[in-house]
Amino acid sequence: MNIYTLSLAAALSFFLGYGPSQCPGTSGGNRHVIRLDEGCWEQLLQGEWMLGFCMPLVENCSGFERVWSSFATAMQRQEPRLQVASMQMEYSGTVVARFSLRRLPSILHVRNGTFRELPVAYSVDKLLQLAQGEWRKAAPVPIWRHPNGRVVAAKVLYLRAVNKVYGAKYFGGDYTRATVLVGICSFLLFSISLTAASSLYALIRDKLMATKGAKNPQATG
Repeated sequence: MNIYTLSLAAALSFFLGYGPSQCPGTSGGNRHVIRLDEGCWEQLLQGEWMLGFCMPLVENCSGFERVWSSFATAMQRQEPRLQVASMQMEYSGTVVARFSLRRLPSILHVRNGTFRELPVAYSVDKLLQLAQGEWRKAAPVPIWRHPNGRVVAAKVLYLRAVNKVYGAKYFGGDYTRATVLVGICSFLLFSISLTAASSLYALIRDKLMATKGAKNPQATG
């Protein structure tokens, strides 16, 4: 992710109008599994969570989801303060970017905003062990992969902008052209921001030099 997409992030958040949304609620018939999505994922930044990622068509996901549901029920009985959640994957592009997912299924442990990627387990007992202490063996995700970091936020907003242009059918539904358009716009935004910052810096510098010269006329003579 190059630097001009970072300057694009703030502009995109204003023009595209993305904001928090109400979470989907509980998962299926299991009230112990909380369903989250890209609109309300920031709930994870408070408290302690075990978060699972899966999609129905992915191999091993059906078995994982059954075990995950049973794990949530067991976790509620043993450690109710720890919440078990599943992430909705309908908008998989932004979710994958947000959480830097490298495979499905995936599991993250989150405690007070610190994210750790855990090994995938397919038994309730192993998941309980991970949740009750083995998560400490995993290193926190680095800052450039943190879901709340600026780099990840810029990447997500970039993808949202591409999806917005693509969904509007400006180029006949051509995803490549939508990507090119957003890339050009982001570069122009960066160029304008850089030019404005340079002009402001030069103006302030000249003002300070003029003020200094007025106070010390002998030094300038």
